[in-house]
Amino acid sequence: MKKLLSVILSIVCLFAFCACGTAEEAQDEFLSEIQGSFIELFPELSKEEYHDAWVEAVEPLVGEDAAEDTIAYLLNVCMGSLYGEEAIAKYEADPESMQFNCYYIGGVAMMTVEGNTITGVDADGNVVFSHSYSPVDLENENGFLFYQSADADAGQFTYFAFSPDTMEETFHLEFRYAEDLDDLQSWFEGSYAYWNVGAIAEDYTEEEILGAINLFATENLSGEEE
Repeated sequence: MKKLLSVILSIVCLFAFCACGTAEEAQDEFLSEIQGSFIELFPELSKEEYHDAWVEAVEPLVGEDAAEDTIAYLLNVCMGSLYGEEAIAKYEADPESMQFNCYYIGGVAMMTVEGNTITGVDADGNVVFSHSYSPVDLENENGFLFYQSADADAGQFTYFAFSPDTMEETFHLEFRYAEDLDDLQSWFEGSYAYWNVGAIAEDYTEEEILGAINLFATENLSGEEE
């Protein structure tokens, strides 16, 4: 259980990130660094066309015999369907089944950041939400950068909490959103426990997807105890 939790905690912070300057400076500049449209990361990472890239990244770290099982595990642990109280109850009863839901929720299929406006659309391109956001000065042990919409009807999309990852630095984004700021304080408690969106640019390049795979494998497997 200790090893499993250690791996999952590492995977929650999918890749190492670099946050230069003060937290306040990073927050002020962050949205300008993630302009564009973003789709879910793990459906892309799990495409068969990238399997050989996974093998090339994982095999040197765990050996040929363990490579396939390790790849399947790394992907599976980030492709759960549960979150919130349902996930808490399940994983308390069966810790070995623990997964993170790294998908969009609330009907969103793609998110676009344009200036300080964040817009989410569904699978048919219909707008689910679109609001302008401003930084919230709030310290958090997980290193999140918080943003708030001034729109009274923003509902589930009132607050965003971003890890300071960018396509340029780590080939992906990580974030969460909620109506209540308290629900964004912990990965393991509250209405959105075990949920953390992993996203990648809609128009990602081969270099970026391969970079994501290599960084994901390296950060989660290097130095892992047997």
